[in-house]
Amino acid sequence: MKLKTIYVFLFLTISQNICSQEFKYGLKAGTILSEMTLMSESMANAIGVSYNTIGGLPYDVNTFTGYNFGVNLELSFNLFSEDYDKRIKSYLGLRSGINYSAQGVIVEDANRTSFINKLDYLQIPILINFRMNNFNFFIGPQIGNILNVKTEINASTSNLNLDTTSSPNSFTFKENDFGNKETSFVYGFGYKIYKGITIEVKSTRGLTNISQVQGEVWKNKSFDFTLNFHINEIL
Repeated sequence: MKLKTIYVFLFLTISQNICSQEFKYGLKAGTILSEMTLMSESMANAIGVSYNTIGGLPYDVNTFTGYNFGVNLELSFNLFSEDYDKRIKSYLGLRSGINYSAQGVIVEDANRTSFINKLDYLQIPILINFRMNNFNFFIGPQIGNILNVKTEINASTSNLNLDTTSSPNSFTFKENDFGNKETSFVYGFGYKIYKGITIEVKSTRGLTNISQVQGEVWKNKSFDFTLNFHINEIL
């Protein structure tokens, strides 16, 4: 009942202030720190297992540093008229765009063989954005499509073989090991540092299993640090 009341309040508020709307468009670029959670289905119910596994074997997962850039679109509605309090400007709206994310994960096995997996995604977020003066908070889903997979191996041996038809020690991540589509949950906050320029921190958590390897569950997770340039405010 309380949640329904909140939605009704937001709908009425936006309807009353529909003439006080803002549309922003711009560019963004930044750094991304990404990882994955790896879990073998055979180990899912094992008691006391807190490490990442592939093929039931423990693996270390390390952060991959990448980059991202894209286009932002934002439509916002003033929550309160200027007569309410001129010191407070609150907006609620929708935010979307297109984002290119060069992310990945570094996986290391017990033999200290490192697999540096580089994953390039094209992402479209659909977010609710709340803005008050220079601060903003956003939350919502994101869909992604994988564009490219590249793997670098820093050693010649591995103690893992996911394909029983291949020779031992031949394991490597391949493009067809990853699903083409991904759904994620996104939330974050930002601060306007100058006219038309905002810094933001964003957390993304994968909701879908992107692994196509039978018996394995892989999910992305990342933190983004970006600079947003709202072109129509700067010009």
